[in-house]
Amino acid sequence: MASGMKRPIHEIEIVGFETYDLRFPTSLDASGSDAMNPAGDYSAAHVRLKTNITDLIGHGISFTIGRGNGLCTAAARMVAERLVGKTLGELTANMGKTWRYLVSDSQLRWVGPEKGVMHLGLSACVNALWDLWGRYLNKPVWKLVSDMTPGEFVACIDFRYIRDAITPEEAVTLLKEQEPTKKERIRIAEMNQAVPAYTTQAGWLGFSDERMIELIQENLATGMDKFKLKVGGNIEDDKRRLKIAREVIGYERMLMVDANQVWGVQEAIDAMKQLAEYKPTFVLTSLEDFR
Repeated sequence: MASGMKRPIHEIEIVGFETYDLRFPTSLDASGSDAMNPAGDYSAAHVRLKTNITDLIGHGISFTIGRGNGLCTAAARMVAERLVGKTLGELTANMGKTWRYLVSDSQLRWVGPEKGVMHLGLSACVNALWDLWGRYLNKPVWKLVSDMTPGEFVACIDFRYIRDAITPEEAVTLLKEQEPTKKERIRIAEMNQAVPAYTTQAGWLGFSDERMIELIQENLATGMDKFKLKVGGNIEDDKRRLKIAREVIGYERMLMVDANQVWGVQEAIDAMKQLAEYKPTFVLTSLEDFR
């Protein structure tokens, strides 16, 4: 338990921050390769929020690739400056209000922060704030959230741009309707059975067929039963790779494909007609999921 628990939350002050531009040379072995990003070095803008309690620090990251991470890290620094001097208590009392505060810097709004690079920088800071809150309470963030009442959960959201779709009152009503099943869902989560997982690691576009087969088999051995393959480079290559994948995993397991924005809508439709025999569960393309 962090020593910050010995002090009230309103006495926990954010006194500074550090940012790190973390990059990993994943392009060296084609990990992360897809039709749009053939040589992306997976990267993260990392923010550390420091408090007036030495060992109470919040960590947050935002994912991007390669040189773009320098922009995201710079954006994170600009947003993090608005957290310095604030207390954990005032920031977490209403996270929806805090979000609006962080995106309301008039000198940054024309470049975000609710879109693009600034949004990525903002997300690292917000993630660090959630992490800091969880560490203070000695809870994983998912437990922090699941312990909230419907009203507390809804207060974490800034409804400014979504009130035409749903109001805070409607959201609270929806959550209250689900409360009878909440304890059972938490029990399932605590058994590590809450969220089905899939892997892309076997399906990067730059991998050889042999490497793809090897990684699929390794993942099958660990119990993984859902796979995603990158497509969109060449339709004949896509057919060959999906055929191989199906031969290894069978047709009873989930197989997804991801074209990473290289297809327009009609291109996606035409391509998926050709790939349909391999029974993809869904495809990620340029605009939306084609189910």
